This record gives sequence, C-alpha cells and structure tokens, in this order.
Amino acid sequence: MIIVHSIVNPAAVSDGSATVRRQLLEPSELQIPPCAIWIDLIEPTVEEDRTVQEFVGVSVPTKANPDYTEPPEAHYSENGVHYLHALFISEPEDTPDVTGVTFVIAPTALVTVRYHPVETFDLFSQKLCKAPAQVLVPDAVALGLINTGLNRSARALSKAGESLDRIASAVLRAKGDQSKRNQIYSDTLDALGREDEKISNLRESMVSVERLLLFLMSEGRPENAPKFVREATKAAVRDLQTMEQRASRRKKCGFCWTRRSAASTSSRTTSSSSSR
Repeated sequence: MIIVHSIVNPAAVSDGSATVRRQLLEPSELQIPPCAIWIDLIEPTVEEDRTVQEFVGVSVPTKANPDYTEPPEAHYSENGVHYLHALFISEPEDTPDVTGVTFVIAPTALVTVRYHPVETFDLFSQKLCKAPAQVLVPDAVALGLINTGLNRSARALSKAGESLDRIASAVLRAKGDQSKRNQIYSDTLDALGREDEKISNLRESMVSVERLLLFLMSEGRPENAPKFVREATKAAVRDLQTMEQRASRRKKCGFCWTRRSAASTSSRTTSSSSSR
C-alpha cells in the first residue's frame, strides 16, 4: 500500500498558501504525483517498492526486495540521503506495542516504511494537510511525524501513571476478610504487570527515537537545514529526555507497589497457614 501526501499548488509555497493532499494509490494505478512530499509505504510489494525508488531516485530498503538485508546500522547517511530506524507505539490507548519504522529522508521527499498500523501516522496525516507552507520540506515533515508520536507517547505515559495511582490506592485501602484482601492483592499484581509492560514499551520507543534525533543533530542533518527544524529537533530531544525520566520514575514506583502487594499476599498466606 502506498499513501502519498503531495503539494497541490507548489508555486504557492513561497507565499504560504500551498496545501497538501492525501491520496491512497490503487495497485492498478501506481502513479506518484510529481510534488509528493511524504510517501508512506505499508507492507509494500515489489512493484510498489520499485515505483517509489524510481520516483525519489534513491534506494528504499524494504522486505519486498529479494536482496533485502538488515542494515548494519540503525542510522546512516549515504549520498545526501538519511536512512533512519525507530520504534513507534502502535496503539497508545491500550497496551502499546512497538513496531519498527524506517525513515528515508531524501532531498525531495520523505519516505516511510512500516508493516503494522501506527495511529501516529493517521493523526499526522491530518495535521500535514493543514500545515503551513514553510514546513513542507522533507526534514520538517519527518520531525513533525516524530513529534506527533512523542505527544502520543506522553499521553500514554500519563495514563499509565494515573493507573498506577489507582492501583496504589486500592492496595492502601484493601479491607475485608483475609480472602477478600488476598484477592485484591492478586488483582493488583496482574494490573501492575500490565502497566509495567506499557511503560517498558514506551521507554523502548523513546530510547530509539532519541537515538534517531541525536543522529540528526550530530552528523545526519545537513548544514543548510532550516533553522526552525534544527531548533525544533533540539526541543524534541529535551522533551524526550524529560519523558524518559518520568517513565523511569513510574516504572520504579510500579516495582515498589509490586513488591508490597506480593509481600502482603505472601504474609497473608503464611499467617493463614500458621493459624491452622
């Protein structure tokens, strides 16, 4: 599948009135618009891979290629093209799984390659169609997509924190007979396990995205990149590092409550056995 975002009236970019149109290309008519700014490949076929490579004029690594091999590095530059890989959260509202996404930042367009649905892409697609003309360059589009993903991760992390607070409250307020309290502690352990998985996946995604951004800041970004892109990249790294610290604290908090619940369940069981 190929989803293309193209500038409808490129001559109007200079005066700020250019617009972007989203288009799903049918397999029977793989014609990429000449002013495409972002090409999103989803489980591409050999023909789709070939079509995109011919359009951007650079290699686009996909599993559809019979000669495909995993790149030796997650981030590298080749002939002025940046090849980057990061883990994105697929479903931040539920149990956020991570999925790999490849970025190919060519001089004329951004190409992304993925093999699973990622809600961030749908949200950013809507935003890009309403974006100001000055951000319609490949570097800025890539950064906008990354920032949208970070916003989703921040929201998921906040919800995980709220869940941990509710779990802690349930442990502290556990009342009733021994059997009922044991059930509360057991349920708490299950809930803590789910939240721990969420936070672990979020941290894994954040670490991979941070490495991508640091690469762009150090050696991957060309000297003539727009100033606002360079500044926005630095701001994204700062925000990301703050989020990682929050995730670490949340995970540590969850670990403490897990130990407390496990200890409570164990002590209740031991006490019951002794009384008998």
